[in-house]
Amino acid sequence: MSEKRFLSFIFIEGLLLTILALCVLILPKLTSLSFGVMLSVAFITYGLYKIIVSFINKIYLSNILWSIFLGVYILTIGILLLLVPKISLLWLIALIGVFFLLESISTAAFVSQTRNMFNSINCKAFAGFILFIAGLIIILGLPVMSFWAVVMLSGIALLTKGMAKITLALANKNNYNI
Repeated sequence: MSEKRFLSFIFIEGLLLTILALCVLILPKLTSLSFGVMLSVAFITYGLYKIIVSFINKIYLSNILWSIFLGVYILTIGILLLLVPKISLLWLIALIGVFFLLESISTAAFVSQTRNMFNSINCKAFAGFILFIAGLIIILGLPVMSFWAVVMLSGIALLTKGMAKITLALANKNNYNI
């Protein structure tokens, strides 16, 4: 697989994350059950995508096991939320907070691995920082954090990551004639 195709997957992942984040953010007035279903669909979709793309891009990923683990973790959160919508809010908030911390570590690994390969890698590092901060806010605010705030933080973090991936792909399209 060429760098051009790898960059295309980054762009597609950015679009997917941006669309899912906007769906989560646009529907804030629905009930908490609807939030749970919307968030679970977003996590299931992204988890499946991350697992599939990890296998497709295994040549470019030195941390493929980490990427697959993260995809399975995301998928598990989505399935748990979908199957048990009345799951303890505290557990759900903790799982989402841990997801953002793990995703920030994955982003840091990606940035360090591809620093010389791509232009505008700083936008990806910024997205990793936002994910880390969102994870800390969610975990440290556990006893008083409302579900609505978690969904909004999740939407903002996913939107930031999606936009960073799109920016990274577009900034490098001339390098690989995309």
